Amino acid sequence: MTLSFDDIPLELLPIIFDSIVRAQHLAFLCLVNKSFNEFAIQRLYRRVYIYAWHTKAKSKVVLLFQTLSNCPRLARYVSRLEIRAFPKALPSSSYSDLLDLCTRGIRNCVNLRSCAWTRDGSLESVILLALQQCPQLEELEINGKDSGYYDPNILTRFSKLARISLIMPSAQVIEILPSWISATGPTLRNLTMICQTSSLITDTLLESLAPSMTELDQLSIIGCPKVTHRGIGEIVSTNHNGLTSIGLERLSPAFDMTSFNRICKEHRAFRRLRSITLAVHIETPFQTWTDDVTELLSTAPLEILQVYAMTPTAKVVVPDNFWKTIVTMHGSRLKRFSIDRMTISLGALRDICSRCSVLEQLFVVTTRHNLDDVSSCFAAARNLRAIHVNFYHELNETQERSMMNDALRIVRQCPATVTQIGCDTRVWNVRREVRMNDRAELYTLPTLTRYENPDIPEQFLVARGA
Repeated sequence: MTLSFDDIPLELLPIIFDSIVRAQHLAFLCLVNKSFNEFAIQRLYRRVYIYAWHTKAKSKVVLLFQTLSNCPRLARYVSRLEIRAFPKALPSSSYSDLLDLCTRGIRNCVNLRSCAWTRDGSLESVILLALQQCPQLEELEINGKDSGYYDPNILTRFSKLARISLIMPSAQVIEILPSWISATGPTLRNLTMICQTSSLITDTLLESLAPSMTELDQLSIIGCPKVTHRGIGEIVSTNHNGLTSIGLERLSPAFDMTSFNRICKEHRAFRRLRSITLAVHIETPFQTWTDDVTELLSTAPLEILQVYAMTPTAKVVVPDNFWKTIVTMHGSRLKRFSIDRMTISLGALRDICSRCSVLEQLFVVTTRHNLDDVSSCFAAARNLRAIHVNFYHELNETQERSMMNDALRIVRQCPATVTQIGCDTRVWNVRREVRMNDRAELYTLPTLTRYENPDIPEQFLVARGA
């Protein structure tokens, strides 16, 4: 009997389509027939994203908002909107028309839950006002450098947000932050502030925010050299339920992990902590730091550990005993282990791979001449899904030509569970082709294919802002 697409039970289509990650493939499915279109088009528009590296990204912004403004039916499907590229070099009349398109399109997105608008100088007051009218909006990620393009006071009208992410906030945005956090505090669960070397975010500011963030679950502060254990300590000590995730990256050299550990212990602040990201200064006394971190995490139900040195150098060596203790305490739960810009011994790496029984993601740094020994350690991790290896850069390397070969060398020694591999700035999906040898025996051959997921690979977020 010959079967066709029409024979597929309709209730299976949503399950099948949920595994499709590329927008282009969903667009193809929309063209099959009416039934396919009904289910696929909802997934095609559920998440709309434009990144700066997309081909003709700026022209796609115009086409996108023409569609959203002219087709309310399609706009209703949009749940997540990410605009990370935007055409600014336009004549004033054309730019005004584009803003009008954007505001009309956003207003049609009545089911919008999450919005990211991050291009510097592209966020205008009219855009914020349109987003403010989206009744289900609960996540907002914006460029905080208003530069006169938008009125920061509009932000205080977003009073029911669960997640706020601010990139490079200006003095004007920082000024209204206490009143904004106060307004949305009862619903706020996730706060991220990303800077380069901003002196605007201080302990005093964080202390003023703390009373309004008692329900916070996740906190990430990046690139704020005026923030110490005092400001972070105030936030964790006033928190009611205990954080589930924290990221402390590129903060003040005066951050005292011993004092922070004492504050957290006193308030049992990490009793629910599942994820932590830490950046360590090269001048930090590592033995004291590792002792404090070990004690800090001793009572946490940790699943994700990400540690990197602020200065990339092979000279940063964390003692093996630290990794051994972490694995002993948390190995049965750890799903992601990331160590970057610092040296880890083969013995410690092998211990991580063999004793972290549910480990799915592993990110490490090594030299190319040590690659085979490092890869042999990966074989002990039976549940690995994603691996990323960064290299200490050596002279006279033809990196682009060798990275795919390096990735294949790694994959050939990895468990068959690995589906993603990365080397330095490149990432691939791993496929396994079934082959037959001369004796008619079947075997699998790993191959690398294009990375298709629209999400930025996690390893590129570990040292963000560094």
